[in-house]
Amino acid sequence: MRWLLTTVCLLASIPPLFADECLPSRTLNVPLAIVQNREPESFDLMDFREEQRIHPAPANDAASHSMFVVKQHLGIAGGYDGGVAHGSVGFYLTVAEWGRWNFGVPSFEVGMGRYPVYDRTSNQSVMKDQMTFFVSIASAHYRAGYLRAWGVNWYVNLEQVFDVQANRGGSQIGLSFSTK
Repeated sequence: MRWLLTTVCLLASIPPLFADECLPSRTLNVPLAIVQNREPESFDLMDFREEQRIHPAPANDAASHSMFVVKQHLGIAGGYDGGVAHGSVGFYLTVAEWGRWNFGVPSFEVGMGRYPVYDRTSNQSVMKDQMTFFVSIASAHYRAGYLRAWGVNWYVNLEQVFDVQANRGGSQIGLSFSTK
C-alpha cells in the first residue's frame, strides 16, 4: 500500500514534458458540393399509388364478426348483502358482446350504504346511511330493449362489487343505459 501511495505522489509531482508543443496540422482541400432541391423518391410507391387510382380496392361492406365491442353504460344498481343495504350510480365499460349479453371490466361507482355504527351514548349498534365508493369487479348487462324517446338501449345488469367503505364484497342488480 505504501508503494502505491509513493508512486501516485511521485507521478503527480512530475510536470508534463510535452505540454507546450502543438500538434502538427495541415489544410484539407474539400471540393464544393452542389445539393439540388429534390426529395428522394420511391418509384415503387409511385407505381402502387397509380395502380390504386386506376383499380381501386372494393369497399368491405361485411359486418364484423368480432365479439369485442366497447360500449359505455351509465346506470343505477342496488343490493343487500350481510345486513347492509346499498345502492349506487356507476359508469360501466363493457368490452365484449355475445348476443344480447355485454360483459364489463372493472369500473367505479358512487353510492349510499346503510351500515351498522356503534353509538356510544346508547351503548349499542345502530344503522346509519353513509356515502361510499364501489368498484364493480365484474358485470354482465342484458340488453332488454330500446327507448325511442331517449334514443338509448336499456340493459338489466348483474354485477359483483367491492364496497370500499365496508371493505367487503357484494352483489348488485340494476339498470344501465347505452347509446350503442
